[in-house]
Amino acid sequence: MHYIVLDLEWNQPLSYNSSAYRAVGGRLLFELIQIGAVKLNEKLEIVDTFNQLIQPTHYVKLHPRIKRITGISQEDLCDAPQFAEAAGRFHGWCGEDAALLTWGCDDISVLQQNLDFFECGHLPFPQFYDMQRLYGELVGDTKNRAGLKAAMEHFEIEPDESLPFHNALNDAYYTALVFQKFPAPEKVLSCQQTARKLVHEDRQRRHEKCDTIRVARISEAMRGKHTMTPPCPACGKRNELSADYLTLSDGAQQALCVCPDHGLFTVRIKFQKDDKGRRVMVRSCALSEEQSPAYISTKLIQWQNKLSAQRTAQKAQKEAE
Repeated sequence: MHYIVLDLEWNQPLSYNSSAYRAVGGRLLFELIQIGAVKLNEKLEIVDTFNQLIQPTHYVKLHPRIKRITGISQEDLCDAPQFAEAAGRFHGWCGEDAALLTWGCDDISVLQQNLDFFECGHLPFPQFYDMQRLYGELVGDTKNRAGLKAAMEHFEIEPDESLPFHNALNDAYYTALVFQKFPAPEKVLSCQQTARKLVHEDRQRRHEKCDTIRVARISEAMRGKHTMTPPCPACGKRNELSADYLTLSDGAQQALCVCPDHGLFTVRIKFQKDDKGRRVMVRSCALSEEQSPAYISTKLIQWQNKLSAQRTAQKAQKEAE
């Protein structure tokens, strides 16, 4: 039996209000643009690799964030086969006696949605298994799903500068290196996984994060890390504000941040009392649906202009008093 470590890259609609998304709705949230895989034998030796770009047919224009993260250009996909042909090639390469391994359940869920949408039910893939779950069991933390980079650091695997992350083949290769380090890799066969149904609403909730944080003084909280370097709701990485807080009509304050990997997101904070009378800050972070560079640049400029106008009005009010 062979182990096949799989990783995928996919495109998404430029906006969920776009005509491309409205044409297919939730039947195709993400369209695959690359399949990368590494095949290992029973001794966990790498014996073959698979790398296939895919020409999108519905979300034809690459989302700016996808281009930035993956390094894939529009030109790279022009001569690539469409999904049905690419999936057929991958199916044939896998063979029959294989176990498919992924890091987490996102890849299998997106693959299954593409198989269903493009009517490729005639391609029965081998059983999928979740390496991320096995790693969680190994380190004693099954609640928090560790990322691939964290697992590489745990096993002291150094990334190769010539093999950047967020390339399907490179990520599959790094995942295979992690798999080789498992003390009992065969236990992955107890971590079967099935595709989950992808829906737009679930995706939105995943990209919105709300926290309630106890604070002593509002003035100190406004200068603290929770307000000045909020986390990206998609990856959790902290980012410095790109545009400062603007006071809203309901008394809340809102600012803008740009995550290098996931683009523009808003930060909204409001101070209130909890049920025990303690002062808390409720902070919510949410990705913007629109992520084009032109939109982000314009949004930041507009925000700074609003902030400047608000501060000018506040200063005038104080002088009048």
